[in-house]
Amino acid sequence: MLKNIIANFIGRFWSIFSNFLFIPLYIKLLGFESYAIISFGLVIAGIMAVLDAGLTATLSREFARSDLSFSEKQRTFRTLETTYFGVTGIAIFLVIVFSNTIAISMVTSETYKPEEISLFIKIISIDIGFQLLNRFYLGGFMGLEKQVKANALQVAWGICRNGLVVITLLILPSLISFFVWQALSTLLFALFTGFLLRKHLKSKYLFGVERIDRNILKRNWRFAGGMLLISLVAALNTQMDKLAISKLLPIDSLGYYTLAISLSMGIIVLVNPVSIAILPRLTHLFTGDKTTEAQVLYNRVYKIVAILVFTILSSMFFFNYELIWIWTGNSELANKTSDFVPIIASAVSMLALATIPYNIAIANGYTKLNNIIGIVSLLITLPGYWLATDHFGAIGAAYVYCIVQIFITVIYIYLINRRFFNEKNILRLYIKPILLPLSMAFSVGCIFSNMPEFFSKSRIFSLIWIGFATITIFFSVLLILVPREELRQFRKQVNLFKH
Repeated sequence: MLKNIIANFIGRFWSIFSNFLFIPLYIKLLGFESYAIISFGLVIAGIMAVLDAGLTATLSREFARSDLSFSEKQRTFRTLETTYFGVTGIAIFLVIVFSNTIAISMVTSETYKPEEISLFIKIISIDIGFQLLNRFYLGGFMGLEKQVKANALQVAWGICRNGLVVITLLILPSLISFFVWQALSTLLFALFTGFLLRKHLKSKYLFGVERIDRNILKRNWRFAGGMLLISLVAALNTQMDKLAISKLLPIDSLGYYTLAISLSMGIIVLVNPVSIAILPRLTHLFTGDKTTEAQVLYNRVYKIVAILVFTILSSMFFFNYELIWIWTGNSELANKTSDFVPIIASAVSMLALATIPYNIAIANGYTKLNNIIGIVSLLITLPGYWLATDHFGAIGAAYVYCIVQIFITVIYIYLINRRFFNEKNILRLYIKPILLPLSMAFSVGCIFSNMPEFFSKSRIFSLIWIGFATITIFFSVLLILVPREELRQFRKQVNLFKH
């Protein structure tokens, strides 16, 4: 497990690094409005992800099960892959058919004509369709606990797709070349990743469509259907704010909003490696009826994750302008974006805290609660995003996102712990793992924010200062709240899983 966590951290670190490295280059080479169009493409990707239909999560869960034979896993893969080919085709077809309507009704641009935006959307649909397929194959490697290989493939894909495109832009700086490059690189990597997974499974065929095994679909339809509903509700909850902004405001507003989200998502990216690494282990423990061991693992991991989350949140809260300025080198852009960062980062922190209890639910094949909470939250977000954006601009959408996410996380943590661990103690659920590290991280962060910064005119030295503050916050909270013996036991448990 230690090896998988390290691999996941490397993979997610690359995600953070690539954002920090490439987004400023995209803005410089293409202009900010072009970046805003790229951001709108990410909205389409978030909505198209619904068509995954829970198949990636199903494949990962089935591969992680301790009660399935290797041949059964082979048959599961062949059935789900064939189904996924159909899903990918549907995803691409739907977006191409409605591309003109989307371009005219959802994007207000002063630089690009509707027909140009429609063409961009068509190319984006091909890219996203094969993104889904590639992530399906990567999900198979994750379920098999081949996370080193999965992350190596993901990093290579990211370098090719998001990094080498810069060379193309230096030669031909246009959005069309940007989107074409990304689509072609994603297509090639999807084919290559699928080939490697079939080879690992000792599949008799290299590529093609197999007959669907109805028994496998029958066994997994409840879980896959639940995951589909979760994805649908999540897409509405996470993309509706951006749709409202792109519809009601100039496309530049979406760019500022998305830039703040890109920075804030660093919190999720840091938590995901741990979350991904422990999911197969939790699935193994629960399917083996080892609930006590699962609870011990959950509690120890959750405490460390909470400290990490609130450390990063504290830095983003107190150094929001500086971080955007260090990142982009553009003080005007930092001024227009920094107000969004504390609000969105707070919402993302709540989302990050919910990932570990979410793994408990997925390890048990339990999706009902996610669907209920998600559907109820839509009663607030669907009208809330549009009304708030219409009256207060993009900052209104940010506040709705934050408030809803706080309430969802608080409720979700309680219900998951009560169902699977029979834990109802408020002190153990909220005070110790959440409120204490939150208050301590913000106290130390506040001290650093009020200290004189002697290098405010240098981006490099400002980054060093904020990095030093962040490391100090993390270890201050960690050493105070986590006993040395508990850290030692955590390391022993990780080593045990490793062997």
